[in-house]
Formats: sequence, C-alpha cells, structure tokens
Amino acid sequence: MEDVESKTSVTSKEVVTEKVSEEIKVQKEETSRVNVEVLDDAETARTEEPVYQIRPQLHEKFKPLSAKEVIHNVLFDQLSAKIYDAEEAVQWTKDIADTIREKVKELKFKHYKYIVNVVLGEQHGAGVKIGTRCIWDAEADAYAYDSFLNDTIFCVATVYAVYFY
Repeated sequence: MEDVESKTSVTSKEVVTEKVSEEIKVQKEETSRVNVEVLDDAETARTEEPVYQIRPQLHEKFKPLSAKEVIHNVLFDQLSAKIYDAEEAVQWTKDIADTIREKVKELKFKHYKYIVNVVLGEQHGAGVKIGTRCIWDAEADAYAYDSFLNDTIFCVATVYAVYFY
C-alpha cells in the first residue's frame, strides 16, 4: 500500500507542477497582452500629437511642369489678341498674376505658398534681364516660368512655390 500512496503523491506533485506551469504561462500571456495594449495606446497617443513635416512627401511636391502649363495657357489666353498699350499694360500685369496664382492654387499642392512675378513690356527687339534673390530650400521649394512674345508684347511670368510647415 505504501507504494500506491507514494505513487499517488508523486502524481499529485506532477499535477501541482503542471498547474503551476500553466499559471505561469497564463501570467506570461497576460503580461504580453498588457504590453501589446500599452504599445497600442502609445501608438494612438503619437497619432493624436501634432506632427510637423519639414519636407514634403514625394507625391506632395510642387510639380513645375504642371505650373508651366498653367502659365503658358494664361499668357496665351490673355495676350495673344492684344497690341501693347502702356496704360493698359499695368492692369494686364495684375490680371495675369492673379489668374496664374488662382489656377496654380487649383492644382492643390499642400503646404505651398506662391509668389507670382509678371514682367510685361513693349517688344522692340531688345533683351531684358531679370534677377531675383531669396532664401531657398532646394529640396522643398520650386519654381516654374514661361514667356510670351508677339509683334508688340513680351511677357515673362514666374511662379515661386515655397514650402511651409
């Protein structure tokens, strides 16, 4: 009989050991779940905090070719049928700049401010030199320009796209 009791006690110790190991496994699983939940909370907390993007993503960058197309179309539409008149040229310049700015804004590049520069003059066959200086971030900022010429008018329009964050 003693042998049977000892066998029983051994099996009860094994059962207790198995129960303890199962409890440890359950505790480890709960601990890992808690860690996962804490990490998830930390991730959601990060998304709620403001994010400052110093550079535009590649798909958000200003595309000079699309802006150049806008400039070209506006210059052609506004000036193709006109003959230079010094008094009207002042208003033409303002109208061209406003139209270009509005149409470039419609391209909806995020976080860009636009500076539109229009130089319009009488065509005499002489050249024009234009210079601009500014603080420039070559990775984020960009520009587009186009020119228009007919028998009496020359016009150069430039759009500077400056990224802000």
